[in-house]
Amino acid sequence: MENGTEKTKIPSQIIFENLKELLRAKNTAHESMFKFHWKKMWPFCLIWPQVDHERIVRLMSEIRKNAIIQKNLMLQAVPIAKDFEKDFLNALPAYLDALDKSCECLSNAAQWKQDMLEKKLHHDVKMIRDVSEWSKILKDYETAQGNLVRAGAFVQVGWGKVVQGITKDSV
Repeated sequence: MENGTEKTKIPSQIIFENLKELLRAKNTAHESMFKFHWKKMWPFCLIWPQVDHERIVRLMSEIRKNAIIQKNLMLQAVPIAKDFEKDFLNALPAYLDALDKSCECLSNAAQWKQDMLEKKLHHDVKMIRDVSEWSKILKDYETAQGNLVRAGAFVQVGWGKVVQGITKDSV
């Protein structure tokens, strides 16, 4: 609070800010795995460290745990929520489930890539992986991302109503 002028945040605001941070972390992991970057090209890839897939797996696990915490916060917020918060809070369970599934699929992709790296480093272990396995992992992730985006649209509409409600309350 700055000089006591800032109002206490309502539960929806707290949950929304937490979701923004979770999504920012997930999107960063997504970009590090799938977005083009010159450091991933040869010969630069020999100099700069590559994607830390194990770290992405751990991060996705943490985000999934935090999604459960947000769901519990949402359940606590529902009984005390104002009317303008209802649509936002009602859209959250589907969104959090979609976020969980998306993180699980991204974690699977990172683990698959890490397994490939480890097998290549250990020459004593022959690595024969079917390309269709990677294709299935990517397809599952693509589906999970689509579901997350669709669920996010409902959360965004609900959040718009929260913002309007907060604005009306403060006037």
